[in-house]
Amino acid sequence: MSKAFLEIRNGNFFASDKNKVTNVNLVVENRGEIVSLLGPSGVGKTTILRTIAGLQKIHSGEIKLNGEIISSDKIHIEPEKRNIALSFQDNSLFPNYKVIDNINFGKKRSNGNSSFKTEEIIKILHIEQILNKYPHQISAGEAQRVSLARSLVSKPNLLLLDEPFSNIDQNLKEEIQYSVKRLIKKFNLTTIIVTHDSYEAFSLADKCGVILNQELKQFDVPYNVHHEPNSIEVAKFLNKGVFIDVKVVNSDCAVHSLRHKELGEIRGKLLGNFPSGANVKLLLQPEDLIHDDQSKLKLEVVDRKFRGTNFVYTLKTEKGEQIPVFVHSHHIHQHERSEKFGIKTPIFIDHLVCF
Repeated sequence: MSKAFLEIRNGNFFASDKNKVTNVNLVVENRGEIVSLLGPSGVGKTTILRTIAGLQKIHSGEIKLNGEIISSDKIHIEPEKRNIALSFQDNSLFPNYKVIDNINFGKKRSNGNSSFKTEEIIKILHIEQILNKYPHQISAGEAQRVSLARSLVSKPNLLLLDEPFSNIDQNLKEEIQYSVKRLIKKFNLTTIIVTHDSYEAFSLADKCGVILNQELKQFDVPYNVHHEPNSIEVAKFLNKGVFIDVKVVNSDCAVHSLRHKELGEIRGKLLGNFPSGANVKLLLQPEDLIHDDQSKLKLEVVDRKFRGTNFVYTLKTEKGEQIPVFVHSHHIHQHERSEKFGIKTPIFIDHLVCF
């Protein structure tokens, strides 16, 4: 049986009473995987990165890298002996070094073993024009990219990125995210990315961990975290939909059936064991319902938001439940507030996520 590349067992990470994460169990099986740690600001994500890097000691539990314990209550390998690179959200550049010298400092840490071409990284991160400037002469977004470049050229065993794209202009962000991910995969570089942005976490990572209320609540592939959140807490944090009250009509066949007083029958694969007749809360996401102008099932529009490629309509049931629905922005006509909005029936949802 092959050993996992990175293991955190019963890890307790502590910076303060408010900034701590307890009983973390996380395994990165293979070298080259990208893991995202997702959660609100101040929840302790950066504390985990700092502890893995060796900048602070683990409170209890243990961390293994390549089968070797690097942190425990008895063992603490010094940061410089871990070959782990940590790129901070805030500017961590040497103020008296030019940008190019800050980047080349990473080469020194690699002991000449870097597989990355510095020129390629500089081009990917769009920092060619600032190489001879000092950190105080560049923007926060540029400094963040320089810090990332320095980390990449050091060719670490493990790369830790703390909100690496937070200060980068939106018009550059997606391009740089794509290029950095491609580079990381090309050189099989195991990476942990801390972010509060679920879209960023899902698009970049092979596995995603959700940290809420000082605990790792879910660790799974992004698809499952999005479509099959394991708790109401995770679903609400992701802000992907609303919960409505339904009754389980049939849970014993291949296609399960629920019933809502106004929406009627809702069919699909029911996740979890709920007996027929049980009253449960169903997670309803904007992409779950299909708009149909000809439908007899109509609800009142109470809000409409334009999101570029689509509109998000908010509909109200007689009970007062507010339900979001995606509609493509090229739909033949827009619906105004107080208008009636048709929903295609019968409703079929692939994943019936209930609690």
